[in-house]
Amino acid sequence: MKLLTATAYAQGLRVDDFHWAVEGELVTLRVFCDMHLDRPHGRCECGRVFVGLGSFYGTTTAMVRDLPGITETDYLEALRNSLDAQGWDARDADAEASRLLAEVDRWPVGAIVERFVDGLSVRALSDADIGRVPDRR
Repeated sequence: MKLLTATAYAQGLRVDDFHWAVEGELVTLRVFCDMHLDRPHGRCECGRVFVGLGSFYGTTTAMVRDLPGITETDYLEALRNSLDAQGWDARDADAEASRLLAEVDRWPVGAIVERFVDGLSVRALSDADIGRVPDRR
């Protein structure tokens, strides 16, 4: 199953990049605040961050990895548990999981993804960078 995971790969291509999550952990999106809508690259990073399901720490880059040992049910349970532990409404997990799975399905394994408010896109990498993507699984 293809899923989004935290990665430090391709950090620094944007001046406001950061990576505090655990490399390879599953990630989710965090709700973004109104302050971010006014200044997308301002003080608040909530509109460009992926949050680790286990660490609860953020990263501005995520990698599409193939994780064959994880089922959709496993993923949904992990997402629900993480949202609950972070104080978010776990009832939103189904919709969020569906959205992320649909997004990830259209990208190749090894793609580096970034977030801009409510949109996700593959970060542009050169052919040389694509060849250096670690652990494409």
